[in-house]
Amino acid sequence: MFMKIFFVLCASILSVHAFAQPNQVYSHGDPTAEEQLMLEMINRARANPPEEGIRLMDTDDARVQSAYSFFSISKSATKTAFAGYAQKPPLAFHPSLMTAAIGHSVDMDANNFQGHTSTNGDDLGDRFRTVSYASQGTYGENVAAYSESVWHGHCGLNVDWGTQNQIDLGHRTNIMNIGGYMFTEIGIGILINNQGLQTGHVGPYVITQDFGSRSVRYITGVVYRDKNENGFYDIGEGLAGVTVKPSRGTYYAVSSTSGGYAIPFTGGGSVTVTATEGGLATPVVKTVDFNSENIKVDIIPALQSPGVIVLTAPANNVTGSALTVALTWTLTPIADTYEWQVASMQSFAASSIVGSGTATINTASATVPQCNTRYYWRVRGVNGLGNGQWSAPYSFTTGGKLPTSTNGTTPRSAQNVDSRGTVAFTWTSATDATGYHVRIKNAAAPFSIVYEDSALVGVSKAIAVASIGAGSFTWEVRAKNACGNGGWSTPAAFSLSVTGVEEIAENGWGLLVAPHPIAYNSTVLLTSPFDGTIILSIIDLTGASQTIGTYTITAGVTTLPLFANMPTVSGVYILCAEQSGVVVSRIRVVIQ
Repeated sequence: MFMKIFFVLCASILSVHAFAQPNQVYSHGDPTAEEQLMLEMINRARANPPEEGIRLMDTDDARVQSAYSFFSISKSATKTAFAGYAQKPPLAFHPSLMTAAIGHSVDMDANNFQGHTSTNGDDLGDRFRTVSYASQGTYGENVAAYSESVWHGHCGLNVDWGTQNQIDLGHRTNIMNIGGYMFTEIGIGILINNQGLQTGHVGPYVITQDFGSRSVRYITGVVYRDKNENGFYDIGEGLAGVTVKPSRGTYYAVSSTSGGYAIPFTGGGSVTVTATEGGLATPVVKTVDFNSENIKVDIIPALQSPGVIVLTAPANNVTGSALTVALTWTLTPIADTYEWQVASMQSFAASSIVGSGTATINTASATVPQCNTRYYWRVRGVNGLGNGQWSAPYSFTTGGKLPTSTNGTTPRSAQNVDSRGTVAFTWTSATDATGYHVRIKNAAAPFSIVYEDSALVGVSKAIAVASIGAGSFTWEVRAKNACGNGGWSTPAAFSLSVTGVEEIAENGWGLLVAPHPIAYNSTVLLTSPFDGTIILSIIDLTGASQTIGTYTITAGVTTLPLFANMPTVSGVYILCAEQSGVVVSRIRVVIQ
């Protein structure tokens, strides 16, 4: 289940021209946080091999320990070997080696292989020539295309697990320079593809390390804020944009996205390195002795509150803003998160705050409540030490306007409806409206609201009769949008007479009760397809039946009296029409 790791050591002697350019910024490339972390692990191992040997063997990473067991790695022998290695100068990233390394990792991922020959047939020397890198002597490459993490890859390559690898120790030789030669520059390419042996593909971490050596020497290191206070660089701690300048020489650097930097440097003796900008509240100054070998100078600012934020958009005093506004501001590397506020008062009094939140990046979305209103906003950085200062506030003024009025069109008269039916309400369209609010009130005291819906879209709504009930009512409607509500329409009057609900009806038969619920003046409208005799009866919910009467009818619609012989107890009943013992129609009715 573990990968076989290959290595190559090749020799080539080429000359390197001396730098002869005016004072200028030097870039080592833009390594990812994972690539910077792997370089930090390599340089830690080179600076103190005995400690790295202990760290490698005693790791609590279960996947690494499983690999040690699988490959029968002797922990005591490995610790002893590392205890005997000499300290070596740090490696510095070189942009051409970075290009070569990531290119090879991309090739291994795209073509699902692990090795040192590219799919186009190029070997390491060819790839170096492609990126115009000429090593002055030995150069080498390590690949670990089935790594589980940066640490897993570092352990696999530096321990050199694998039967033949434990004999050759080629990867460890490249990293620790235990073979009598000295690498000074490196490129690391790490591709993360979320695959691996379980998917039959290289990954999840596909790693290439390319090593070279030229006459150039560097002041190199990483600028980071030690958030977890473990004394070592971790992913997410790098500070970008920090200017790092030696007190003499030709070049200076600006830390890359993940915090690393490299400065070509010549000469010897004491040199002062000063780090400024990039969110540092105060400069960080270090004095070191340069002895014509690469030297590592890490910049670790003391814990400090985040610097002041500068707001960028919306621009100060802008007008015509939408009610939902995208807020953006400058990043400060010292901040872990950002706190933002929007208020209706420049003082940001608690009662005036209309929006607030926390963001991990330099943007947030805020929604304010009113159109044609001026609002103020500000941002501050937050970290483990506390809150930074609030930015100078910006203001923006919202635009927009309220919708025009609308008028109710129907209903405006008496309605005779089935109790299970609906009543169609319609109204005129309003300019600038995005929705409507309808409400229905009793026409007589108490003038309470019996129904309302404030989330309507469009100019009509079918409202269930059961939501309104029988009686006399008024109704009104108003338009709305993000700016607020328009005025209510002039109330329109209507009434509802609710009939029963037909449950069973044979072909041509039908029953209708009006008015409903049943009162002293209610009658039955019976529809019959032919002449005959029918019996009306009423059944309560217990099944008890009571005859209302026997009637001779003719084909068509016959009006029959209902109040006589009706039950005196209020409730829900079933009214039945029977002919020759067969129920030809049945409806549910309510007696009040």
